[in-house]
Formats: sequence, C-alpha cells, structure tokens
Amino acid sequence: MKKMRIGLILIAVVLIVLGWGAHKQKEEKQQINKIINEQQDVNQIEVKDNKFDKVIFSTEHEAEQYKEYYPLSHIEKLEKADRKLFENDPDYTIIYKVDGKELYSVEILRLKNNDVAISEELQPFLFQIKGHTYVIYWPDQNKILQQSKNTQKLLRHL
Repeated sequence: MKKMRIGLILIAVVLIVLGWGAHKQKEEKQQINKIINEQQDVNQIEVKDNKFDKVIFSTEHEAEQYKEYYPLSHIEKLEKADRKLFENDPDYTIIYKVDGKELYSVEILRLKNNDVAISEELQPFLFQIKGHTYVIYWPDQNKILQQSKNTQKLLRHL
C-alpha cells in the first residue's frame, strides 16, 4: 500500500511538471503570435536609458521608420554561459507600443569584453554601435533577436 502511494505521488509530480512546461510553452507561443499579428500596428516607440533611468526618446510620428517589421524572424534562447558575456544591466530598453499599450519590450545588452571569443551561434545576433558590441535581448522569453536593422538605426539616431 505504501509503495502504491509513493508511486501515485511520483506520477502526480511528473504530471504537474509536464503540465507546467506545456503551459509555459503555450504562453510563449501566444505571446509570439500576438507580436507577429500586431507588429504592423506599432505606432509609438520609447527608448529608456537605463543608466539615467529616464526615457530619452519617444516617438509617434517616426515610429514607422524605426519599428522592426519582422522582429521574431530569428530568435534563439540565450544560454547562461552566453548571458555572462554581457553586462548585467542593459544599456537601453526599447518599448514598442500600440495605441499607448505596450506590445513588447527588448533590452539592449552590451558585451563586457570585445576581445572574448564568441560562439558561432551567437555571432549573427551581435551588432556594433559607437564602438560597443550589443545584442537585442527579449527578457520575457530569455531569448535574443537577430532582426535589428531598424533598431540599429534608432540607436545610432540617439
């Protein structure tokens, strides 16, 4: 009888873990679909400088030229070892809004040391601005984004 109880408890724990994983995966897919479906509606972009904790750029009229049209065209999970290569605090946070409501936000992480060896998987995600190497990090999903042409243009504008 005791063995049966222990077995049932173990099965319940496994089912809970599997259910939680499935729930998180479903939530991630819903968030990605929402961004894909509503990206064309982005009409405001805010850039927050995290060093000074203030919004340094906010636009409605120029949002069209700075928004990413395919923001999730190539995303990858940022592994712990790779995350350690970047500063703990982001230099900037970019918030994409639709009618004043946040659609999603990304952080711009700076590489700690430009001389460090970067893995081949991480290389396509890096870009240079003003002598620093950055990556676009989506903290909600612990992922990095490669699509960054307009984001780079926005950061150069600052």
